[in-house]
Amino acid sequence: MMKKTDKIIIALLVFGGIISLFYPDTHPFRRVVSQKELAYDAALPSHYISTDRVARMLMEADPSLLLVDVRKPGEYKNFTLPGAMNIPVDSILSDKHADMLDQDVYTVVLFSNGSRLADQAWLILHSYDYHGLKVLKGGLNAWYRNILHPQKPDATEITSEAYKRYLFRKGAMYFFTGIRPAGTSASPKPAAAPKPVVKRKKKEVTGGCG
Repeated sequence: MMKKTDKIIIALLVFGGIISLFYPDTHPFRRVVSQKELAYDAALPSHYISTDRVARMLMEADPSLLLVDVRKPGEYKNFTLPGAMNIPVDSILSDKHADMLDQDVYTVVLFSNGSRLADQAWLILHSYDYHGLKVLKGGLNAWYRNILHPQKPDATEITSEAYKRYLFRKGAMYFFTGIRPAGTSASPKPAAAPKPVVKRKKKEVTGGCG
């Protein structure tokens, strides 16, 4: 029986194989990552970031956070995360976005409704050796469940860590919605995180393909 992780990797490799058909002349001087390396990196959980971590960064007005909504403009206008900018996946490799997405000044988080579209955007960028990008694990669906509508852990399975996480999520719910769950302090909401401005690239582009 093929594991779910193996299916994901195969799907990513198939998707990666058609990247050149859609972007044959894009970034001709960047290193092209091999499919083997893409498969290895895609299987690592380190390129994901949790909804809790993103919520905390927003609540603390962390200026290093840069949120990128890769959905269509219409979806972005209907609902997105605070301070997020819209770069649809079909234009993710545009030259005007290169300095913003490939640098080490900010934590760049790609997100979509789930993880699939953001995973595709990550794969496209990583295939051209972009580094430091994160994908919001579970996307906006997970944000809705975890942050906007947190559920108290089941009494039979609750742990101190799970309860602590639940308390944080209740506070986050109040921060982002203004709705104060029972037992949540009604302290004033801090200012929203300022929209960062990218000032420098991470590194110089090197020639050749490998």
